[in-house]
Amino acid sequence: MQFVSARCFLLATVLGAVACGGDNGQPAATTRASRVLLTDGPFPFDRIARVDLYVVSLSGSLNTDTSATAGGDFVTLASPHRLINVLALQNGMTDELGAVTLPRGAITAVRLVIDTDSSSITLKDGRVLTGTSNPGIHWQSSAGRPVLNALINEQIVVRDTGAVIVVDYDVGQAFIPPQDIDPTSTDSGFIFSPVLRAADATRSGSITGTVRAHSVTGAPVVDASLRLYLGDPGMPENTWSTLATAKTDANGAYRFAYVTRSSYWTGTTTASRSYIVAVDPPATATLARTLVRGVQVTAGAETTIGTTALP
Repeated sequence: MQFVSARCFLLATVLGAVACGGDNGQPAATTRASRVLLTDGPFPFDRIARVDLYVVSLSGSLNTDTSATAGGDFVTLASPHRLINVLALQNGMTDELGAVTLPRGAITAVRLVIDTDSSSITLKDGRVLTGTSNPGIHWQSSAGRPVLNALINEQIVVRDTGAVIVVDYDVGQAFIPPQDIDPTSTDSGFIFSPVLRAADATRSGSITGTVRAHSVTGAPVVDASLRLYLGDPGMPENTWSTLATAKTDANGAYRFAYVTRSSYWTGTTTASRSYIVAVDPPATATLARTLVRGVQVTAGAETTIGTTALP
């Protein structure tokens, strides 16, 4: 069996992938180094200064049978053993994790191990939330060193030219305010509910835009919270699937990076489905929510929505 060099990164974490032949998985004559990325999504930005996640290791499987009984033949891709401020990894930013040598093939499953005892959330008022602080982070059954499995929508094909595997740790969905579960709760901490996915960067695209107040020439809206849905634009919002989250920067700009191409969903869902972007203003702003419907994504391309004005 031939082996090829693979480089690994984190959040977007860029992780080294395996190099192989074409889409049919046949060996190619030459190989090149590959990368793997990890990126994050947002959550209540008006309260949060940073989210420090202690990443222990990242592993991947080249086995087509990833069932629990089969074991999956997972191989360590990187062992960074360090804290990473995942909140700083917005708009496709990446953090390098390490390097590894792997046999040719396709990555069929990805797992991330974190250390919750060494992870924390820092609020903008300076308070640091941990598993033992009050308020704090409710790690629930994930306390310790949980193994987090990434969702893979489209198979990650690693070609002879290499590959870039993006591991997207979605902070916006991974930490839930207790009020989302119990509206009467006065707990100002967060409940941990990990959400991460893995994608082939070469088969994905991106969505960009800008958010302004009242009109397209209005002031930029900073820390607006955005959610990327997949669904039928003509159906109610509660029928749409949430795929990612993002936030606006100081200029009101945002970017959903490494989005699965729209054509992937053709045949697996109804033809009327498309991407929908929901834009919510910061809690302190006197602005209203807006939906941008019918967004399409092409592999290797950037879809620009333009300026969204919040009324």
